[in-house]
Amino acid sequence: MQLTMRKGHFILAIILFLITITLAFYFFDFIDFLELGSLPYYAASSLLRMSVAYFFALCFALSYGYVAATNTRARRFMLPVLDILQSVPILGFFPAAVLFFIGLIPGRPGVEVAAVFLIFTSMAWNMAFGVYESLTTIPKELIEAADSFGVRRWQRLENLTLPACVPKLVYNSIMSWSAGWFFLVASELISAGSGTYKLPGLGSFLIDTTYSGKIALMLVGLSVLIIIILLLELFIWRPMQSWADKYNYEYAGEKRPREFIFNVKAIKQVFRFIFDVFSKITVSLYIQFYKHKIIKTAMKFSGLLILFLSLVYIIYELVISIVKLLLNLPADAYSIPLAIVYSFLRLSAAYVICTLWTIPAAVYIVNNKKTSSYLMPLMEIAASIPAIALFPAMVVIFIKYGSLDIAAVILILLGMQWYLLFNLIAGVRSIPKDIDNAATSFGVKGKLYWKKVLLPAMFPSFITGSITAWGGGWNTLIVAEYIVFKGQEYHLFGIGYLLDKATFESPDSSMVLLSVLGMAITIIFLNRLIWQPLYRRALAKYKFD
Repeated sequence: MQLTMRKGHFILAIILFLITITLAFYFFDFIDFLELGSLPYYAASSLLRMSVAYFFALCFALSYGYVAATNTRARRFMLPVLDILQSVPILGFFPAAVLFFIGLIPGRPGVEVAAVFLIFTSMAWNMAFGVYESLTTIPKELIEAADSFGVRRWQRLENLTLPACVPKLVYNSIMSWSAGWFFLVASELISAGSGTYKLPGLGSFLIDTTYSGKIALMLVGLSVLIIIILLLELFIWRPMQSWADKYNYEYAGEKRPREFIFNVKAIKQVFRFIFDVFSKITVSLYIQFYKHKIIKTAMKFSGLLILFLSLVYIIYELVISIVKLLLNLPADAYSIPLAIVYSFLRLSAAYVICTLWTIPAAVYIVNNKKTSSYLMPLMEIAASIPAIALFPAMVVIFIKYGSLDIAAVILILLGMQWYLLFNLIAGVRSIPKDIDNAATSFGVKGKLYWKKVLLPAMFPSFITGSITAWGGGWNTLIVAEYIVFKGQEYHLFGIGYLLDKATFESPDSSMVLLSVLGMAITIIFLNRLIWQPLYRRALAKYKFD
């Protein structure tokens, strides 16, 4: 109890410190009161957009991950599509956001829906990969037990499928929220073609203050963002992490010690009530629609028909767009292959650094609970800080060392490392306690423990984390290769710069589409050559059965 109180006091102390700094900026006249007074409204607006986007991302992740894990035929194209989607930079979704949402829904509501969609694209793919990994690594004994007891359909979903997803989904949700905050700037300032749409929020506030060089005001906005992240950690994520431990696989029936910062019984009851209501509605609808064979057949046929027609329409539009592009290529189009090579080298350098520190860090964090209780909120803050807040530091690095490549690799590393770290933490935490106890009783420790227990246990999570980390890296290129600070532009040649140039400098939707297409081809190649074989190996050899 004393340790729990200390953890709560630690987080609250950080919050009070940030509030003090914010007030100090105001009272010493470093910032304008009118601009400061709008921050609560901006914070509430951004938090609401994030919450709505997360709800849809959660629904998408559960449904998409479930189908990919249980349908072998669908998996063949669903996983490559998911890998492409999570690697496409957020700027690549700007034309779709403008065309489908802003174009169809007039005024502010259309821009709001577009912003939620863009935040959704930075959250959903990572969570879907987590659900897929969770369902494909369920021990065979549990599946066989469920089959032998005749557990089917909704009962199977409630007692096996959803519980299996909980541990990975909680950690991936933390990472997805961090990614949402990271790309909040791009989501609240949408630019496509000749149109620019800006929404009130912390993201647009940070970009305005940074581009105009108002560092003090930018730091205040950043402090507000950090306070929100800490409050979410204190009241949502910390209890959820402890709750998720309940669903780890334990063969010996040994319970792990669970820590709560505060009593979350009331919150759990609320979630339980929502879950029960949702369950009853779903079951009743299921019974009504599927008790007659004709309705069941019609529903299946209609769903397949809608899916088929949608795919035909999308393929048709893509083919027409590509033909038009090939007939009239932009001047910069011929530099796309070389730009991808340059960007790939930066991504590779960042990934190597990322791998070297995240593997030992994940093991240390899981095995040292006292230290991790302080490190986890700090890491969530670090993962959530928008890249634009780091522009001043990156410019200083560039001026001091004369190489923007160093600054770019640092930014890419920041966009990659948290995906891998949080996945690895979830992987280490999922090791059954009895496996640990057996290793201890047989004297397995040191290098042998790493070789026989830790590395095999982490391998599936390492592959999932690597896939999502590379996706995060491709996304981060748009801010790593193109920096604007105090009206001065700094850029590096690469695919991220070409995308930024085609979006902001000289708007060209054809160039945006070609850049995204070039990235998609590269990602498919990497997926087929590297990630798919490694994932098959992980499922075949490194799974608790």
